[in-house]
Amino acid sequence: MADGKNSAPESGRKRSLTSLTLQWLSEKIRRTEKIKEEITSGHYEVDSEKIAASLMGGKEG
Repeated sequence: MADGKNSAPESGRKRSLTSLTLQWLSEKIRRTEKIKEEITSGHYEVDSEKIAASLMGGKEG
């Protein structure tokens, strides 16, 4: 865990659903805060190809 990421313990023990949900939620909050900061500072750039792929229901390719 020295890399700052929440990874499964080295003992091979499975992580609980609650732990995985909290990890997902915290990552979503981090990404949201980063985007808010980029918008505020004027450095946010929209990836129009990702948006178009999402609207078309496909994957970026």
